[in-house]
Amino acid sequence: MRIVPDIPVKYSRFPDNYVNDINGWAFDRATIEANKGKLLTLDIDYGSYCSLNCPACFRKKNSVDAVQHELQFDNLVDVILQAKKLGLRSVKFLGAGDPFENRGFLRFLRFLKEQDVIPLIFTKGQTLGDDLSVTRYFGEYGIFTGQQLAEELNACNASIMLSFNSFDDARQAKLVGRTTDFIHVRNRALKLLVEAGFNNGNPTRLALINSPVTIWTIDEALEIYKWGRLRNLYTVVTTSMVSGRAKDKVWVKITPPEEELLELYAGIYRFNIETNLQRADQIRAEGIATYAGAHPCNQVSTGMYVTLNGKVLSCPGSEENVEGNYWERSLEEIWLNSENYKRSGTFNCGCIAKVGKSIPTGFYEQVLNKVL
Repeated sequence: MRIVPDIPVKYSRFPDNYVNDINGWAFDRATIEANKGKLLTLDIDYGSYCSLNCPACFRKKNSVDAVQHELQFDNLVDVILQAKKLGLRSVKFLGAGDPFENRGFLRFLRFLKEQDVIPLIFTKGQTLGDDLSVTRYFGEYGIFTGQQLAEELNACNASIMLSFNSFDDARQAKLVGRTTDFIHVRNRALKLLVEAGFNNGNPTRLALINSPVTIWTIDEALEIYKWGRLRNLYTVVTTSMVSGRAKDKVWVKITPPEEELLELYAGIYRFNIETNLQRADQIRAEGIATYAGAHPCNQVSTGMYVTLNGKVLSCPGSEENVEGNYWERSLEEIWLNSENYKRSGTFNCGCIAKVGKSIPTGFYEQVLNKVL
């Protein structure tokens, strides 16, 4: 059954000052140049438990977890305090589990607020959209409903990146390893976040993450992108990471053919031009982004990924680019000797993990030529 959330449109045409990003994720060219050499952002794992069973999860069956020596709350606090001295502004939570299903997360968000660090939280919405789950994980804070949790997240200045792969309940359920009622929980989470005002600002603080786009979902991807963008939901469309369950050529089986990806990316950029979300000269100057139509990724020139067991990677997209280990060296030493530090000052980094794999070689140039 096809179920489209009832979310009001925010824009039919985007204003000239529209910020093509979600608050805290990437950095504009001026910020990149003015802060060359600084560690502006981190990806961090918080907890290992997740009740879902996503077939392409980048964190399950990930080789970085071969040795179990998990970072505890105090270790994560130490990571943040070390990173603050290096220029830290934001933190993205992508794994290893869903952070909302791991104890102490709200305490950590409140600590980040005290440190003036923006948290961006990736979630499938299974906790936020279900009051019983909210009570289980946040009742100790006096929070018993999704509405109360959304209000608390708002108070913590969080940005939320909600997974959104399909309007179809059976298809969406398949992609999270759940029963067909999952889409109602996800849609309720989205509605609560909208009601709390997460998509009111410029930049927005609410995103839809349609990743990875697969052979099962590419037919909806452009529709979802347009639907989300017009509602001021920063909509991320990209191909599979090459890590976790998606490695060992699994990404080959689930990634759509190159020609279909080319049409999707080109369609997204045409929409951006038609609605004034981006100008043609802007696209030419910035280059095509790994996240179609979105802000170019500069994660690997401004940050690193601190995994649950202390290994530090260039980014979550690949398990191979290990930069160091929290247990062995300071974050400053890891950063200053990292490949990412050498990339400092780069605005559009493409994707070191996907190019030549789930993103074909020469793909960005093909998209640019097709659009312009």
